[in-house]
Amino acid sequence: MKEITQKTVYRLVMILAVCVFFLANLSVGKLERLLGLTVDFTGERLYSLADVTENAVSALQSQTMIYVISDEAAYPPVLHEFLRRYGFLSQKINIRYIDPYADPVFLDNYIRQGYTLKEMDLLVVGSLGTRHIPAADIVKTDSRGRASSLYLEEKLTNALVYADTGSNFSVSFTVGHGEDPATLESVFSGSGFTSGNLALVAGEIPSTDLVVIAGPERDFPADEIAVIDRYLRNGGRLMVFMGPSAHRFGELETFLSSWGLSLLPGVVQESLAHIPGNPAGIIPLFGMHEINMNFAERQYFLVMPRTCPVEPLERSDVMITRLLLSTRDSSMSWAGGSVGGPFALAAVAQKTSGTVMLFGSNAIYAADIMDTPAYANREYLVRSALWLAGGQEKDLISIPPKTLAPPRINSGFGLTLASLLIFAVILPLSILAAGVVTLYRRHRK
Repeated sequence: MKEITQKTVYRLVMILAVCVFFLANLSVGKLERLLGLTVDFTGERLYSLADVTENAVSALQSQTMIYVISDEAAYPPVLHEFLRRYGFLSQKINIRYIDPYADPVFLDNYIRQGYTLKEMDLLVVGSLGTRHIPAADIVKTDSRGRASSLYLEEKLTNALVYADTGSNFSVSFTVGHGEDPATLESVFSGSGFTSGNLALVAGEIPSTDLVVIAGPERDFPADEIAVIDRYLRNGGRLMVFMGPSAHRFGELETFLSSWGLSLLPGVVQESLAHIPGNPAGIIPLFGMHEINMNFAERQYFLVMPRTCPVEPLERSDVMITRLLLSTRDSSMSWAGGSVGGPFALAAVAQKTSGTVMLFGSNAIYAADIMDTPAYANREYLVRSALWLAGGQEKDLISIPPKTLAPPRINSGFGLTLASLLIFAVILPLSILAAGVVTLYRRHRK
């Protein structure tokens, strides 16, 4: 019998390794296409869907279409992969790419229904509703015009829930007084609210679940205050953000005092509970309120830059609850001197006919803070708005945006398993086998 040489063993091992690699990649590749098995190794978990998304999608009751207004081959690979993962979560989701140049009839049909569809937009159509997601709301750019943040998951998940259930809340942002509601409007609309602007000069507030005053720079005239007052007397809900300002707000402050809420003219600073290097960037404590329950239990943190104390006033017709507070080590400096804490930083006032919530900071919803996953500002303000609007915890879907950094690795399940077999199994076994053969040959000699 011809003796088996070491070179022959090496050849056999390499042939076996190639065969195993080929078969593993072929079989697992089919599993990947059938079952959606993928592994996300990107630095920011760019392709990983949140638990709330998986729960919401698995609860869909009816067939829902996601129309992508684009030729599939031209659609950005990151967004394409994201949508593909939605399709694997539920058989009730169907994704169809519509080339607007090859199928203009489709666009004309929805344009006649009032939807302004453009290339790269999404249209989610379900049994109880239809929601349009413009491409400009999916990806945000930085100051240099480069794509920086991906908002697709939050907007698409909420659109799917709305299309399936028809559940929706509305919020109106006052305009005409130097307000800057853009960030809040984007966050609330992404979390399932229908948002719009509100001009109080019209003399009335249309039907809406919530009115928001976001950082005004000018006072409200008496007649506009009267419009807000009538709205609240009829059971309305108002959310107000006001921080340190050189402007005077006589009418608005008088109105807030009628609800037992007043802003003190100073900026709170913390000696310990603040973000690094900024004593005015307060990390507040949570008061006793149902909005705060999960945040306190899970030790989530908010950041409130440049915050005025909210002073509750004694009124027999108002129930006031302190939502956010500073610590005993805090202080406030103003023209009259310095005062020690703790202070209320946000509070909610309830009457039998309405509710007002006041935050002593309009920087609490700054875009850079809202987009920072380490801070829970985004989730907290959405939950506060939902509570004011009369929603329940189950209606809350708030998902931080993804950071669009250059991905390090995005590996499919098949490639991952095949690589694992080669480097963790086949190559070590090959080396071991070669060593055994060499040892055996030496012993024979």
